This record gives sequence, C-alpha cells and structure tokens, in this order.
Amino acid sequence: MSGRAIALKLPTIMFALVVLLTVSGSHVVRAQFLHPKITSKETAIRTVVVFPAKVNVVRDSMKGPEGMAAESDELSVRVEKVITEVLSKQKQVATLSPPTQGTGQGDAQPNYNVADFQTKFDDLLPKIMKKRSDVKKGRFTMGDEVLNLNLEKTTDAIVFIRGEGKKLTGGKTAFTLLVGGAPAYLKLRIGIVDARNGDVLLYTDPVLAGDPTTAVDRLRKALEKGFKKLPAAQAKP
Repeated sequence: MSGRAIALKLPTIMFALVVLLTVSGSHVVRAQFLHPKITSKETAIRTVVVFPAKVNVVRDSMKGPEGMAAESDELSVRVEKVITEVLSKQKQVATLSPPTQGTGQGDAQPNYNVADFQTKFDDLLPKIMKKRSDVKKGRFTMGDEVLNLNLEKTTDAIVFIRGEGKKLTGGKTAFTLLVGGAPAYLKLRIGIVDARNGDVLLYTDPVLAGDPTTAVDRLRKALEKGFKKLPAAQAKP
C-alpha cells in the first residue's frame, strides 16, 4: 500500500481505534483502597450517611469549555442515588438521611457541620489522591470531630462524593475523532469515612467514558466495580 493510500485511510483507522478504546474503557475502575480494619473485618460498614455529591460537568465545544450548572446539579443527585442503590443491593448497606437544616436559629448547627466537613474532605482529598495506597495503611483521618455531626448512633460511616466530567458537542466530537484529543468522560472520587473516629475506610475513583449527562447504566456498572472490594455487610450477631 502506498504512502498516499495509508494517509487517506488514517482518519478511518483513528476513528476505529477511538471507538474501540471508548467502548472497552466505558467503565474502567482506576483504583480501590481499603483501610486494614475493613479488609480484616475488624470494622464493618452496615449503615451510612451519604453527603451531597459535588460533581461538576463542562460542555466542550470548538470555542472552548463552558459550565453546565443545571446538568451538574442533576448529575450530582443521580450519582448519589445510584451509589445508595449499589451499596444497598450489592453490599446490603443501609443509608440514613444526612442532618438537615432546621427552622430555628438553634437548629442551624447541624447544617453548618455538614458544610464544614464537606470542606474538610475537600482539604484532605488532594493528600489521598497523591498517596492513595496509604489508605491501606490507615494513614488518613478526618479526626473524631465527626462526632460533632450528631449522626444517629447506628451510623457506621459517611460517604463523600466528588467528581468532574466533560460533555463534547457534535463538532468537538468529530474534531476529536479525526484529529485526536480527550473524549467525553466522568471521573469520580469517593471516600467512606468512619462516623466515630474519622478514619478513611475506603477510597475509590471509578472512571467512565462517554457523555456523563446521559450516563445511567454506564454509571451503575462503574460504581458496582468501584465498590467491588468492599465486603458485604453482615447482620450483627
């Protein structure tokens, strides 16, 4: 085959490779790390509180990225819901409602604490991402200040969810397939923290390819694999 013929076929070859990689990697799990107390079953997770997810999505066009506030909010709610369902159906973990804001001035403290601990997790997350394997050595904690949340006594852990994603416009999708570039994706970073002492019991960061705003089955499969190593809850003796 001549060089000209190869050059003419190159866009088709690139398109096929991109499609193949996108399909095969549509729900790739990047990592799962468990605290030694979880792997040894010294600590069990039977009941959790899922804090509001923070997932940010942008639309990438030929003009550049732009925010998608409404879609980000909708996706955050969907991620929370699917995580709750996966933990319940796959791991027999029950979910309790997080503290809510009261109507009186004296009731504002619980909601303040939720926001405060969301910030604390944001501060801790870069350290976890830098040395994720240290979760397996029990080196990350948010401290026993988590007790200030005054969660129900049956709560074993708190689930924190962060994520980022990118949706491509039709023009940017075609450009990416012909010239190259990052495809649409969703990256999640999920931490489960002990509700009694603040230890990070699990960290997982599943990734899926494709439009994040339409991900339902892809999202579920990614999360099922993302929690694969978490032992299923056993009833208390």
